[in-house]
Amino acid sequence: MAMFNDLFEQHYNSVAEEVSRSSIRKNYNDSMSESLSNMQIGPQREYILQKAIRPYFGKQGVNKSPIGEPPEFIDLQSSDAVQYHCVCTLFIDIKGSTRLSLIYDLDFVYKFKNAVIQTCVEVIRSFDGNVHRLMGDAVMAFFGNNSTDKESSIADAINCTLILRAILEQSIRPWMKQKGLLPNDFGFRVGCDFGDDDDVLWGNFGYEGVGEISATGLSVDMASKLQGLASKNQTMLGQGLLEFINWPEKYSKIKSKTKGNVEENIPFVVPNLTDRDDNSINYAMRLLHYEDAMSFCALPREFRQQINSHVISNRIISYECYTVENGNLNRYISASKFIEPGIDLVFKVTASTNERLKFPLKAIFTKTNHGKATPIKERDIEQGGIVKEMNKVTVSKYNRSILPVSEVSLNESTLYRGLHTMKCEVKDSNDSVIFRDWIAILIK
Repeated sequence: MAMFNDLFEQHYNSVAEEVSRSSIRKNYNDSMSESLSNMQIGPQREYILQKAIRPYFGKQGVNKSPIGEPPEFIDLQSSDAVQYHCVCTLFIDIKGSTRLSLIYDLDFVYKFKNAVIQTCVEVIRSFDGNVHRLMGDAVMAFFGNNSTDKESSIADAINCTLILRAILEQSIRPWMKQKGLLPNDFGFRVGCDFGDDDDVLWGNFGYEGVGEISATGLSVDMASKLQGLASKNQTMLGQGLLEFINWPEKYSKIKSKTKGNVEENIPFVVPNLTDRDDNSINYAMRLLHYEDAMSFCALPREFRQQINSHVISNRIISYECYTVENGNLNRYISASKFIEPGIDLVFKVTASTNERLKFPLKAIFTKTNHGKATPIKERDIEQGGIVKEMNKVTVSKYNRSILPVSEVSLNESTLYRGLHTMKCEVKDSNDSVIFRDWIAILIK
């Protein structure tokens, strides 16, 4: 996954090249329109990130959606009509960029900030999000449309936040350090929340020609507040999202704040809002646990093991999951989308026999079910590991050649709503762990 290392530099260099071509002048009269017309914002730059990210999550092509109103609600333009419709809202604030103007020339600050904003935009579009608004150093986006189910729009938003942080830490900050900037003062804060159909209202705000189609609702407003309450380089998830998909506590954590020598937990949005009867609503919030969630992210293991040391990659061992539909096996990409309950699954491990692995191997499958739909006696608890032995096998009794791969599989099925994981460890004949990975299944 070395491609993350230079993705931001590609964006920055493209911005710098376009600025040079546009012949910036101090005089903003007739020369401005000429400069703008010379700027070429082409797909050669605009879709670099999408082309690198989308295939890992099973997404085809590129997302070319423009900024502004989601197309589903364009009929509300220049109208007094309103429409209820669910949405997952993402609010990203870039921290530490304001001070750049006090330290560096404005032309450099523009190039850098624009490259960062473009990175946010393209990561959002990589997960089929709609960039709704750019507000200085902040980006507001919506996830969910008529072709995506509610749960999967949330999965897209969460995966988006994971990749944003990965690019920040693996691409932007190393680039800043290389250029002699101050990477520790720079970062993202993200707020994310979901509102169901009855909780979000879309309409045209403002006047014709001086307005926009946007959404209103507690979850939409909370996304901004959650961003403000997130720690640097963290994502804060709101109650609407947490409860709707039964997000596990294992992959999130309560924010804490130290006062003196006492650590205080902050489980609710502060200040605590009140309802019409002046009762505190105690709106729950939790920080997304980046390192733990990276254990099952769809990015390559070679990359994820740099972030979560429990993941152990081995180039000659593969681990995949398949859904069984009408007798056909279709690959399910970890945590990429929600699927229906009652679907048969096959977890498959394959190891090359042509390498120096110490056979026989043991593949150990360990299931963990999460969420309130899971019976309490097994909720959030690793189930006893199922062991499958992997041996070198000959082609047939007449052909003593060894098959090129050894393969074992485990059959399962979807049942409880929420996120569930299947861990696979492979041990060699010396009982040494030579592979470890997780696949997360999202169930409606």
